[in-house]
Amino acid sequence: MWGTRAQGVSLVGLVVGVTLATGMAMADGPQNPFAGQCNRTATEEDIEGAKGAHKAARQFYERGEYARAIQYWRDVFNLDCNAVGTLQNIANAYEKLGDRQNAIFALEAYLQRSPNASDAAKIETRIKNLKDLQQSQAPTASATASAAPTVTSTVRPELPPPPPVKPYGIAPWVTVGVGGAALIAGAILLPIGLGNVSGAKGDGKCYEVENNKAGSLNLVEKTGSGQWWCGDNATAYNQATRGQSQALIGKIALGVGGAAVAGGLVWELLFNKPKPQDEQKSSGVRVTPTVGPGMSGVFVHGSF
Repeated sequence: MWGTRAQGVSLVGLVVGVTLATGMAMADGPQNPFAGQCNRTATEEDIEGAKGAHKAARQFYERGEYARAIQYWRDVFNLDCNAVGTLQNIANAYEKLGDRQNAIFALEAYLQRSPNASDAAKIETRIKNLKDLQQSQAPTASATASAAPTVTSTVRPELPPPPPVKPYGIAPWVTVGVGGAALIAGAILLPIGLGNVSGAKGDGKCYEVENNKAGSLNLVEKTGSGQWWCGDNATAYNQATRGQSQALIGKIALGVGGAAVAGGLVWELLFNKPKPQDEQKSSGVRVTPTVGPGMSGVFVHGSF
């Protein structure tokens, strides 16, 4: 009876001991992945591989790819576990990622492997600062995790309609400009031509006649096509014919220019009013200025 009871007490004690040990292990939190002693010597191939991995890690770190840098620096540490300085590089990268716990693990492992390092005091201060930051931000993180997510609806602003445009752009004003230039040219040529004609007629040098009346003039010599009689004065004849041509061109330019200016203004004011862009395609109105020798105007065609 006593032996059985003693065995039961021993069994209960064993179970309690195992339970306490398990609870203490769980209370200690996650294990440091960088802790432990280095029990192997790196070969030359390991050292060369570690150098290459360190070079790649440094490049990733400089580009801001800290997770990739950590992978390569861990490869360095796995190849050469005596390269304890790599643990500081790993801690720096973890800190850049905001993972303070793993940064603390790496720094604690560095102190464990190099307790007499010249920067040991600096590393201890850094570990303390990281732990203080963890404790100060823990309530905020908990509150953030427990808070209900806020759903915000994004209202896409309605785009304004495209601004109205003129269906013919600046074409009417180009027509007005061309007409104005023709008016100016006509206003210059007409008085010049009339002046030349008047000069040829002066002092009876030339006479302007019709073909059917040319024979009634008692003049010795006929020069030209029958419109002018200038005797043997070729200079006066050339002046008269040139002036007649200039006057004719000036009159045509004045007529064409006036019609173009008027047509361009009508085109702009009546048919070139701004319209929404979606109505431009449905409009069948076409206004075409027509200009030529002896005729001018604006030709309107299409459907309204």
